Formats: sequence, C-alpha cells, structure tokens
Amino acid sequence: MKTIQKTMISLFLVVALLGTTALASAQGPATMPHGPGGPPDHTTGTDGTVTINTDIISIMANGKVPMFHFWYAVDDEGAHAKFSTSFVMIAEYEDLNGDGGYQTGEALHFAPLSAFEWTLTSGSVVVDDVVTEVWLKYTKSGVRSTMMPDAAPAALNGTGSVMRFEDTTIQIWGHIYLEDYQGEVADDHGSHANYTVAGGSELKIDIEIGNFPFSSEDSMVTIQTLQREHVATGIQEPQVHRYRIETREQFRNTTLDSNNNWTTIGGNESRFQSMNGTNIQKIDFVDYDAGIAQGFFSWVDKATITWPGGATEIVDVNATYVPTGVGTAVYLSYPYFDNGSILHDPSIGLYPAGTPLISEPVDMVLVAGIGAVALVAILIVLVRKK
Repeated sequence: MKTIQKTMISLFLVVALLGTTALASAQGPATMPHGPGGPPDHTTGTDGTVTINTDIISIMANGKVPMFHFWYAVDDEGAHAKFSTSFVMIAEYEDLNGDGGYQTGEALHFAPLSAFEWTLTSGSVVVDDVVTEVWLKYTKSGVRSTMMPDAAPAALNGTGSVMRFEDTTIQIWGHIYLEDYQGEVADDHGSHANYTVAGGSELKIDIEIGNFPFSSEDSMVTIQTLQREHVATGIQEPQVHRYRIETREQFRNTTLDSNNNWTTIGGNESRFQSMNGTNIQKIDFVDYDAGIAQGFFSWVDKATITWPGGATEIVDVNATYVPTGVGTAVYLSYPYFDNGSILHDPSIGLYPAGTPLISEPVDMVLVAGIGAVALVAILIVLVRKK
C-alpha cells in the first residue's frame, strides 16, 4: 500500500512539474527583465519603410509620409500595445486670444503634409565596431500629383493652401541611441534647457522648418501631430488604453479617454500648461485596466531659431491639444522666424517597466495527456497488487 501511495505522489509531482514548465514556457521572454541592451539595428523594406529594433522597442517609419508606429520588441508587431505618431498638417495662424497656442479659428493658411512628396533615408553611427546610433530622416519635396487617401486626417478639411507651402523646407529626423543621450538647447547667449534621451527605448525627433511664407510679423507656425494608441493588431480583442495628459490645467493633471471627442466647428483646442521644474512636457499612453504608463510623446518647450547670418535665438514652444475621437491632436506652435529656420526636439518612446506580459494558453492537451498516462500507470499498479 505504501508503494502505491509513493507511486501516486511521484506521478502527481511529475504532472505538476510539467504543467508548470509548460506555463513558464508559454509566458515567453517578456517576463524576463531587460538587460543592458544590445546595439540598435535597422532595415529598409521594399515599400520604403524603415524599421528600427532594439531590445526594448520596435519602430516602423512609413516610407511615404512622416509617421511612426512603435511597440514593445517582445510584442509580436504590437499585438497587445501599439502606438503611432503622425505629422499631419502645417499651418500659419494669428494668436488672436494671446495664449501662445493654436486654435482652429485662428488659422490663416494650412496644408496637409500628406499633400507633399517625402523622401525617407536612414543610416547608423558606428564607434569601435559598435553601432551607437541609428538615424532616419524625412525630407519634404514637391507637391503630390494625387492625395494619399489612407493618410492620417488633418484637423482642417480640404487641401488648403498647398501651393503656398510648396517651397517651405521641412526635415524630420529620428535618432535612437545605444546609451542615454544628454541633449542641450543653447544659443549665442548660453544654455536654456537640458534633457536626456533614454538609450534603446526613445526616438529623439528633430523638426526643422525653413523658408516659411509668413503673412506678417504677428503670425505664427504650428505643426499638427496626431497621437494614437488604440492600434493593437492582435487577433484578440485589442486592449483599450487611455491617454494621461500631464498638464497643470486648472492646477491639476488631466486624464482623458481615447474615445473622447472634444472637437467643435470653431475648434476646442486646450492650452497645454507646462509642468513646473522641467523643460520636458509629455503625454503618457496609459493601460486602461492596469493603470501603467507604456508609451509617450514628449517635447522640449524650447526651440532654436537660426537667423540669416547664423545668429541663434532660443524661443518658447507652446502646445495645444484636443481629443478627436480617433486620437489626440497635439499642435506644436513656433513664433515668427522669417528668412530664418527653426529647430525643435520632440520624442516618442516606451517605458521598459510597462512591457506587457506576453502569455499564451498553456498546452492543455499536453498536460491532459500526461495526466492520462499517469492515471493508467496508477491503475496498472493497483491491478498488479491485487
């Protein structure tokens, strides 16, 4: 009898051990903490898209318009959490209410950025046989012969004043680094802001605009971005996220859901109040159920104007935002820089601590089969004892 009991206990432990092993195997590498990380790499697809990969983040740059999709490297092409940032419109406006930010009713001229041709190039920086940086660059050129029907929608309908902006120069760079990068915004008078770009998980973006057709010295420029996070691609029901906007509007942080729509005919953009004690402003993409911040769009609240002759000047960057029902439009606003150019540094990225737990169903057929074999073995032992 004791032999039977020992046999049953041993077989039970074997089944439990195999089941646990199957579960651990199904959970995959996402449950493991990230190490120091390897060098970034990049590939170019046949359609012109550029994909950048690190141990933490995967970024896909659209080959036809300035648009980035990004997701966790362990998440199969963003099956559980996928985000996008699109640059969709340029506009000239008059700041009628004096808040330093763009509202729809203040627009003078605009053009969807998808109305222009864009060239995407990429490369890497290698130091001592190690890739320390991967970069890419969008360069605006001529007007498209046909519009792109699948481009992210601009806030204003129609083609606007496309020909007015035909000669405006726009370059949008992206840089991802192996190690943390220390940045500085400085001009001829000294340093005005410092920031850190997280190595392996954050794409530093440079927006450079020149030859802008200002109507007057009182007008300003805005670039509209569209932030989306409800773009999970898995066969399962996509996870519902929400945006957490870190702003001191009315002296409190503001949280809004992804499906909110504040747009009105006259525009309903809200001024983004800068956080105290930092030059970095940002929007976090927060998992709705877990309350964990996963992705972000951020920007330095300073930009650099280069005037004819080479003199530089640091100016403030203000932002307004409005949820549109399909994402959150964020408008980055720049002051007058006629005959000069302006350079500004936003970023997109992921928080390593927010990596989703990638798990698959345990192979119950395998576990059940092991259990059946164990049961048969026990019955054989019992029959033989009789």
